[in-house]
Amino acid sequence: MVTEKATYFRSLSSDNLSHYTINQILDYMKTLGLRISEVKPEIYGKGEYGSKITEQLTRLPMHLIEGNPSWEGLLIGFPGNRLDLATRSVGSPYLRMILYPILDLHHRLRENYGKRLPCIYFVGERFSGVFLRKFELLREVVPNIVVLTKDLFECAQNSSLPPITEKGIDNETWTQMILSQQMYSSEGLLIKTDIKEVCVRFLASEVPCYEGTQNPERLDILGYDSSDHALIAFEIKGPKAGRVELENLFLQGIEHRNWLEKNKMAVKLLFDRGPKGKRINTRKRVKLLLGYYGNEVPHLFYELREQSLRRDPYTEIGFVNLSQKSDKVVVRNFR
Repeated sequence: MVTEKATYFRSLSSDNLSHYTINQILDYMKTLGLRISEVKPEIYGKGEYGSKITEQLTRLPMHLIEGNPSWEGLLIGFPGNRLDLATRSVGSPYLRMILYPILDLHHRLRENYGKRLPCIYFVGERFSGVFLRKFELLREVVPNIVVLTKDLFECAQNSSLPPITEKGIDNETWTQMILSQQMYSSEGLLIKTDIKEVCVRFLASEVPCYEGTQNPERLDILGYDSSDHALIAFEIKGPKAGRVELENLFLQGIEHRNWLEKNKMAVKLLFDRGPKGKRINTRKRVKLLLGYYGNEVPHLFYELREQSLRRDPYTEIGFVNLSQKSDKVVVRNFR
């Protein structure tokens, strides 16, 4: 009997799932000078390794990525749309059946090609929280787990210019637009936080990160530090934000900053053309900026930042005071 959570494997067997997102991202990776080839059957077959890689994995598209030592590795594609890849179809039982075989296949590729292959890529339209939690385990033994989704790819393709909105200055999207435009300027946006000064340059706005109930949650503004090229997560609240919205800003910012820290390689690949890009340094920790209107910092923010620094002393979290002046947003530190 085929249970509801086994329907994905059954669909793979009938080969009726869309490969559109996978092919789109593979084509993009080729433009970066990366070489892509299908994994040879003799590597995942019985052969010299003594056992055959499970069929639950080998029915998925499997590719070897070569061309730049820091970006080489195994790519696993997951065909289908977001409904096909939802938890009800791709449940924990199926994921458990492919988790160890992925490591086995990665190890075989390293032995066969005599390369380090530091990356394992997962490509699909959208992945559930269950999927991502299972594959977090791979980070224990593989240097880079790179998750590439349709949402993130499309955001990168449409991120060359700041957003445009016709909403008034009291709307948060207006603040987002003006800050993005200031970051996009030739000199960038110089921001003085309560701890340091940083010049931020624009990469994108409304960047999809963690999966929400219907659509992905989104990071307000993605930028980078022009001095050390660290990524910057900039979360903002507009002038009409209520107390509860403002108090939630810190936790929302930490969540999105942590997502960005885990997905730096994916962001560099899509927003900075991977090995060809010079704007993003993935060796640097992601910085978090929290910007909002008003003259006071919520009373728990300093304590929350202190606790975050105890967990990771290299994290940088700055509070930014926002105010309006004609058609500009003025940024300064809280005094």
